[in-house]
Amino acid sequence: MRIAIIGTGNIGGGLGRAWAAKGHAITFGVRHVDDADTTALAREIGASVATIPASLADADVIVLATPFAAVPAVAAALPDWTGRLVIDCTNPIGPGFQLLHGHTDSGSETVARLLPGARVVKSFSAQGAEVLAHPVYDGVPASNFYCGDDADAKAVVKQLVEDVGFEAIDAGGLASARYLEPITMLWITMSRTLGRDFAFKVLRA
Repeated sequence: MRIAIIGTGNIGGGLGRAWAAKGHAITFGVRHVDDADTTALAREIGASVATIPASLADADVIVLATPFAAVPAVAAALPDWTGRLVIDCTNPIGPGFQLLHGHTDSGSETVARLLPGARVVKSFSAQGAEVLAHPVYDGVPASNFYCGDDADAKAVVKQLVEDVGFEAIDAGGLASARYLEPITMLWITMSRTLGRDFAFKVLRA
């Protein structure tokens, strides 16, 4: 699968490493294609580096692993988002480290409005990069949530979640991001006392 990852920070880089190891073709879409850290990461995992518009052109999946405030600039890089599968990993956190939305809207729904026609699925936003590298704890895979309104897009994301090594948990339609995004804040708060190497797990009888 051709995956364009916009952003090469901890989450973008972690997902790139995990998916490249599963045989996916990774292209990092960046503003500066000659950035030394980005080119070193791409060499390490056998990925490509391209401008953001070039990376989006023929990607099967587009991953937003940027700060939330950068989404409008990414939106402008493609004239037509119709039908494109977008995984939203952004965290809508504003000044004072507070969520920008309450329970009547979400960052992912905002992303969907910025990318009209795109099939947006929220995922990979409630864990640290350490968990992307090691998602299995004593033989038990951590849970990773995903939500969206397009069944076919969600099926693709479910497989990509499992390719990283997580148990994939379908959290419903895209409006469920209103509840998943506060879980990100919970993870951040808990990391201050537990450290960063922990994850959430859904247990079922």
